[in-house]
Order: sequence, then C-alpha cells, then structure tokens
Amino acid sequence: MKKSIDLHGLSHDESLVKVEEYLLLNSFNNDLDLELITGKSPKFQKKIINQILIKHDYNYYIPNYNTGVMFITDTRVN
Repeated sequence: MKKSIDLHGLSHDESLVKVEEYLLLNSFNNDLDLELITGKSPKFQKKIINQILIKHDYNYYIPNYNTGVMFITDTRVN
C-alpha cells in the first residue's frame, strides 16, 4: 500500500527524523512504497538521500514531471 508523507511546514531536521523513523518502522516486510513530498529543494533532497536513503540502502526515484516528490521503496532481501 502506498503511503504519502508531506514534509511542507516542517524544518529540515524535523523532516529527517520523521522520514527515517517512518522508513525504519515500516520496511520489515519488503513492501515499502512511500511517496515523499519534499518540495522542490535539491539541497533538502540531497540531505534525505545522503543521510537516510544511502545509509539504509533504500531505493528512490525523483520523477522529471514533479521534482518535488520522491518515491521510496525497500527492495532489500531480508
């Protein structure tokens, strides 16, 4: 099931905590499917990628048609 989280209105630090916590708590069944609404800030998206997604080996995609959204999945094998 796809979940959507909108980070508008949160500070970068608050957002990073919220995203990491959600991903770690919801990635045990290898069926994570998250639409993360970040806004069009490449600097903020790089923080998410470098501090969370790479660290925990999540896959992500930023579509060309809407660069303010990241789609995140967990396809790791347990």
